[in-house]
Amino acid sequence: MDKNKSTLKNTLKKATIEMLLLKLLMEEDMYGYQLTQELKKRSGGIYTILEGSMYPILYRLSDQNYISFYETKVGKRQTRVYYHIEKTGMDYFRQLEQSYQEYSDLINFLLHSGEGDMYEP
Repeated sequence: MDKNKSTLKNTLKKATIEMLLLKLLMEEDMYGYQLTQELKKRSGGIYTILEGSMYPILYRLSDQNYISFYETKVGKRQTRVYYHIEKTGMDYFRQLEQSYQEYSDLINFLLHSGEGDMYEP
């Protein structure tokens, strides 16, 4: 993959990661590694995110009260941090999804429009 294509892919990924993480958390509470693996599995390995770049997003969502977290003991000494979406997070997800859809519709129109065509939302 050339550098320009890779940069564009990363920019698009950054624009959608919050929405995708919230979508997964709407289905069930998950821990960090589980979130990364679920995105990877559902995308057939195409959409991957490093845990190190995902955690700052989860922390920000938590600071904004969109998600919360709790620890569960796994084994004798290990704990696992699960993330849980709050009602405010569900509302935020719906706003993100609507904005994404509107923008995606506009871009799709522009890509397939001709001279004299005008977008009508």
